[in-house]
Amino acid sequence: MADVRTTDFEAAIARATSRLVSVRHASDGAFITTPSMFPSGGAVVVWIDRSPPHYLVTDYGFASRECAIMGADRRQFMNRAGPIAEAAGVTLSPEGMFQVLVSEGQIEGAIKTVAGCAQEVAIKFAHRMFQRQRADVGTLVHTKLVRLFGQPSVAKDVEFKGASATPWHIPVAVKRGDEVALFDTVTPWAQSVAFTLAKFGDIRLLESPPSRTAVLASKEGFGSWMTALAQNGHIIQAAAPDDAYARAASLQ
Repeated sequence: MADVRTTDFEAAIARATSRLVSVRHASDGAFITTPSMFPSGGAVVVWIDRSPPHYLVTDYGFASRECAIMGADRRQFMNRAGPIAEAAGVTLSPEGMFQVLVSEGQIEGAIKTVAGCAQEVAIKFAHRMFQRQRADVGTLVHTKLVRLFGQPSVAKDVEFKGASATPWHIPVAVKRGDEVALFDTVTPWAQSVAFTLAKFGDIRLLESPPSRTAVLASKEGFGSWMTALAQNGHIIQAAAPDDAYARAASLQ
């Protein structure tokens, strides 16, 4: 019986790891899907060129494309990617690919290094872009709510404890009497969405939870994350009319 359980356990681990790391072979090389993730939620993929006795390991330009989708032009990408490549000891090609030529025994380390470079540049660009976007959206939300409910009822950057007693950061909150409405700014970045889901999920478990609204600059880029966000609260776009904010707050 113990052997059966051990076999089942090992099989489960094997299935999990095969989903984390996969290989797709081609006539001239192979694509390696790594456990690392881009801000969009997609996996970081590395290409290995088939040219023994040496192997060219590259990110195939996927990091450049990821940043381009987020709005980075070529100059912005190269300016951020160059120092990352230099620090990691790899080359940044004129086309914007992280790459390094290695021997067979160095393939494993090269995959980790190239994937790390690709993920790092995408995260750095996303962080800067989304922080600016969150600040702009937060200012717009605050202005709208002050117009609706008055300055004394609206607060910025407050802490609100959920059922776990964890103090969550809330960009904008409205309070009138015993009624509270919370507004969180969310960007199309897996980390941002996950953080909002965590805080709203915890707050929802309170005995008398307040209204919870995720505010998006736009719906573009969210995909199925919209469904996940809707399970824990309202969703509105930052440019929504005043009556949409009033309904979300449930104070009017």
